[in-house]
Amino acid sequence: MTFCDKLIVAVGVNPAKKTLFSEEERVKQITSAITSELDFLTSTNVVASSFQGLLVNYAKEVDAQILIRGIRSVSDFEYEINLAGINKTLTPKLETVFLPTSPELAVVSSSMVKEIFKHGGDIKKFVPQGIVKDLGDKFGFVKTGKTCSKCGKSDNLKLTDDKPPFTYCRVCGVVV
Repeated sequence: MTFCDKLIVAVGVNPAKKTLFSEEERVKQITSAITSELDFLTSTNVVASSFQGLLVNYAKEVDAQILIRGIRSVSDFEYEINLAGINKTLTPKLETVFLPTSPELAVVSSSMVKEIFKHGGDIKKFVPQGIVKDLGDKFGFVKTGKTCSKCGKSDNLKLTDDKPPFTYCRVCGVVV
């Protein structure tokens, strides 16, 4: 499928926003997801990149003509339509296209995924497999000697700051 000649998945860096993963980690995660999950876009050059400052300035820098923005809800749309109007005023030749998410993912947010993971829920239907591992690494996996009853693996996570501490399977993301 050809969508465009080049698609840049841009990570905006906002110093005022506290993120779990660094700019470099997020670009690496997106690159990994592109490689493993988007094989249907073989005719499109898809890359991940990051920028600071105004998106319209970055769009000019990379010679982008279209911004593609994801929409989960009506409140997302209200915010995004206003942003598109400002972007259009700043850069009249730059168009914005809105893509709605699939209904089953409309309520998913990064904070919800982190909470589900921290409490032993299965997040595989919400994020690529690499993110499950990255979350486990971020929250601090330790060897416990236990084996997961679901997958049989023995690399487990112990969240020592929770009371009582939880142990999660590195592979499944479920409580062991």
